[in-house]
Amino acid sequence: MRLLRLLAVPVGVIVVVGMGTTAEAEGREILVRYAGLGDCDCAPWKLWMRDGRVIKLPEARVFSVGGRRAPLALSPDGRYVAYFQLKDGALVIREMSTGTVRSVPGVTWSRELRTARLDLAPAGRYVVLGNGRDSQVIDAQSGMSSAVPLGLRPWSFSPDAKFVLAVDDSFRAGIYSTSPWGETGRVPVGGALSPDGRTVAHFTARDSAISLWDVATGKAITLRPIALPARKIPIRLRWDGEGRLDLQMVTPRRARGRIGVPYAWYRVDPTTGRAWRIGAFTVPSSVRHPIVTGLAP
Repeated sequence: MRLLRLLAVPVGVIVVVGMGTTAEAEGREILVRYAGLGDCDCAPWKLWMRDGRVIKLPEARVFSVGGRRAPLALSPDGRYVAYFQLKDGALVIREMSTGTVRSVPGVTWSRELRTARLDLAPAGRYVVLGNGRDSQVIDAQSGMSSAVPLGLRPWSFSPDAKFVLAVDDSFRAGIYSTSPWGETGRVPVGGALSPDGRTVAHFTARDSAISLWDVATGKAITLRPIALPARKIPIRLRWDGEGRLDLQMVTPRRARGRIGVPYAWYRVDPTTGRAWRIGAFTVPSSVRHPIVTGLAP
């Protein structure tokens, strides 16, 4: 099944005024913490920002078919958001700090995309469109599409998006360079891909610690597994581009109460095993269909 309707259209760049514009930014970063719908479970999509603001996206498609929501994606660092526009069906990527909206060439809303998954690479460099066991990695600047081997799903990009790790149903993984597309290695367990694509950080059995795997040697790196902070459930790992790991954790359901879902971010030094908290927030229970920054590639 082809996921995309490819059209001969040029790259479009639009600066949108009034929602995360350059004038508002004044040199500071505007980052999304999470996205979702209001407690009425109705349009529009909303973005809850790290500075406390809530930004609406009335131009973004919300609903698909059979009560399903249309896909929307956040980049791992919260700097970019991808969605399908209502007015023309174009897949666009918005840079939050500048308000710039750039269309992905040749990709527009279609019947084939009504149940698709949408993910966004660091810096908004690539988008991932998936439907069932079929996934494609699309260059957001050129529109060029690379088919991921059948049965694999992109799980994490390296911080510079030069490599992507894709997992199968057993969480075994293949590693691929994004330009040009090609396999560079295989590992027995998926996780966070390092900047050079040579190391995978993953949770150990029962999610009790973090371990590192050397892609070239096909062996675990001989470091003691890094113990995780207690009383929380690990959700996601990602490399920060400077040789450290960012760890996202969530409070167990039994300890949440009725306010919402509390998340916490930790920074981990893999050479020393030291971990320290760098942030925390709660997604209120009133937010429907929440999409949390960091929970996608």
